[in-house]
Formats: sequence, C-alpha cells, structure tokens
Amino acid sequence: MDNELLSQRFEIESKLYFLDFKENPNGRYLKITEKSGDKRSFIIVPEGGLTAFVDQLTEFVKESGKL
Repeated sequence: MDNELLSQRFEIESKLYFLDFKENPNGRYLKITEKSGDKRSFIIVPEGGLTAFVDQLTEFVKESGKL
C-alpha cells in the first residue's frame, strides 16, 4: 500500500485535478490525476524527475504566453 505524504485538489474549468505525493517501497513519486465526468487519467513522476518535470512545465508556460 502506498503512503500519501501530501495531497491537493483543485478545479480548472470543468475538470478536477489531484496532486498526490506518495511513497512506496520503490521510492517517492508524484501522481497527477485529471477527472472529467466519469473518466480519470493519471501520470506518475518519480521523485528524482520532479525538478526536470517542473522546469519543462515552466518553460512551456513561458513559451505558450508568447504565442
């Protein structure tokens, strides 16, 4: 069973998003879940990749603002 360390829930437009930082015997990870109606999708980002993931997202936000 995975241990939940941090959790946040927020809504954008008609979608719910969940950010759950968890750990298990294999290590810590961030689980990002999108819920829209009855459909759920999620991705897992290992703790070691969080900084690179956030850096890429930040760059994407900067570039999308220029379009």
